[in-house]
Amino acid sequence: MTRLSLRALALAAVLALVLAAVASAATVRTSATPAQLRAGKVAYDKAITAGFAKATKQLDAQLKKHPKKPTVVLDIDETTMSNWTCLDAVDFDLIGIANCVVGGTSVAYPAAKAFIKHARARKVAIAFVTGAPQLVCAGRRQNLVAQGITAPFTLACRPADDHADTLVPYKSKARKALQKAGATIVLNVGDQQSDLAGGAARATVKLPNPVYTSA
Repeated sequence: MTRLSLRALALAAVLALVLAAVASAATVRTSATPAQLRAGKVAYDKAITAGFAKATKQLDAQLKKHPKKPTVVLDIDETTMSNWTCLDAVDFDLIGIANCVVGGTSVAYPAAKAFIKHARARKVAIAFVTGAPQLVCAGRRQNLVAQGITAPFTLACRPADDHADTLVPYKSKARKALQKAGATIVLNVGDQQSDLAGGAARATVKLPNPVYTSA
């Protein structure tokens, strides 16, 4: 077997694992059709920008309370980075998420980058907590850096032995671990309610996601 064939098999195996992770988090498509999603793309982009404008106001309000070691926690997919191009290419089948994650081709939202830049200027630490499996954690980090979101930041990925049908226990535990290490999570931003549930943050901002929902 050639080296190219081995690489293709390895990528296929990783893709299958990412798809399994999506399924285990009970990620499902919304009722919006591909035509409806495409027609609403401009409004969706504006809603993401508005969401980060709200996050900026929330962050500034929290910083007026002078918290120790202030930290912002962000989800990655459809929060910090978009998988729209990969999803659009397959008529918004959820395999599009896996294609972007495995290929490292997710694209950072300009509003997310501006928010992170603002937070860092205010001496706020950045932490990412993603539902992507541990196997692709290095790739998620590389994708973030390639999109201009450079270190320092912390990144938590879903453990290989976590097969729960909801991300809430894992994500809330990851935030509590940051708190235990001394961080004050002043704001938690995500596109799913499961990104925000479970507490361990002083404030939350929910971004829209017209494509899919995750438990």
